[in-house]
Amino acid sequence: MTQSEKGLTEWVAQPATDLRSEHAEGPCWDPRLDALLWVDQFDGIVYLANFDHADRQLQIRHRYQVGSPIGAVVPCAAQGSGWLVACAEGFAHLTESGGVTLLGQPEAGRDQAIRMNDGKCDPQGRFWAGSMAWSKQAKAGSLYRLDERLDVRTMLAGTTISNGLAWAADGATMYYIDTPTRRVDRFGFTASGELRDRRVAVAIPPGDGEPDGMCIDQRGNLWIALWGGSSVRCYSPDGVLLAVVAVDAPQVSSCAFGGPTNRTLFITTSQEDMDEVTRRTHPQSGKVFCVDLDVAGSPTSTFTGTFPAAS
Repeated sequence: MTQSEKGLTEWVAQPATDLRSEHAEGPCWDPRLDALLWVDQFDGIVYLANFDHADRQLQIRHRYQVGSPIGAVVPCAAQGSGWLVACAEGFAHLTESGGVTLLGQPEAGRDQAIRMNDGKCDPQGRFWAGSMAWSKQAKAGSLYRLDERLDVRTMLAGTTISNGLAWAADGATMYYIDTPTRRVDRFGFTASGELRDRRVAVAIPPGDGEPDGMCIDQRGNLWIALWGGSSVRCYSPDGVLLAVVAVDAPQVSSCAFGGPTNRTLFITTSQEDMDEVTRRTHPQSGKVFCVDLDVAGSPTSTFTGTFPAAS
């Protein structure tokens, strides 16, 4: 950790695995297993890995093939109940033995090819995840909420590239990224999961990269992965830049807190759309990185719906 001339705190992340995914995305710490989850989005793979904090390395424990592109994975609350994933044209349940059961598929039957993207559980244990067009057509996607009864509801329509989500510690504010807007929006959030009073919280300056995945720390500050920006940047809730984590890969896709003290920031990166020359120029692209910070992250929220334990 260093201090820049502008007074910013600066860190440098290091690769935590030699594995190069095509498009690593959606890191999530599973508090039941003390392990990291992430996905290789277009190959439809969920990785589960232990983290050796002394060596600062991930050791892959399991590799699950979901069978369709996948945008996000979140743990279910009960031990042995597996995970929920945003995949195919909506949501699915993944068991610890690798079984996949499709749940609500709100994008099924559309004329346009749509896929699921980033997602996360809210403090009440409901799973939120967004969709987007494969073509990235403007306003073709939506943000959905899967509740504990497995009912799906559209919470925002007309989104383009639905990405990062985070909730303030008091549960009264939700933060949301629709990447082409180049901003993080703040919503008032009710216990029943309703959104109100949309406002801009953070605006990302041109040239700094595009906001992608996001997480929040215990101080209420937002850590935002910048696609094309080779970094994760920390902003206060009112949009002041506080810190920068440098990442040796240009396409930084998402970030999540985890590790033994919840002070390790795990960062996913991508090789999406890179030609062979660019892949050789940026050989760390597609890896998961990590860095220890001076603040802990908010605990992972898990899905509270009930599923049978894996056999």
